[in-house]
Amino acid sequence: MAVLTGKNGALRWNGSTVGKVRSWSLSVNKDALETTSLGVHDRQYVAGMRSATGTAELMYDPTEGGAVALLNSILGNDGTGQTVEFVLDSQGGKTISCEAFLTSASPSVSVGDIQTCSISFQISGTISGGF
Repeated sequence: MAVLTGKNGALRWNGSTVGKVRSWSLSVNKDALETTSLGVHDRQYVAGMRSATGTAELMYDPTEGGAVALLNSILGNDGTGQTVEFVLDSQGGKTISCEAFLTSASPSVSVGDIQTCSISFQISGTISGGF
């Protein structure tokens, strides 16, 4: 049985791998729409719209162009998303790709520690690939 460990995982922003990513996560949700009518004693549902968000924790390196471009994207006001790929296994080709835009960036600094930046994405539109 093959187990994914994160060793071969990555985060790509506009086709460039973002270096020094400590972790990333993706949350995909689908609404359940109730269709129960009068006289029915058990609730009934159909699948509704999907939504997705993502997060990542970057170890900030100001010389790493991909990370800097990603972090600076929150400062833009053009309203367009960028291509984001959440790579589960780069050797096995397992990726989840979507359009997204950065919704938050929270840099933090601690004495004696590496500077990190927690970021959040809002996914817009269709998600391709799979788990």
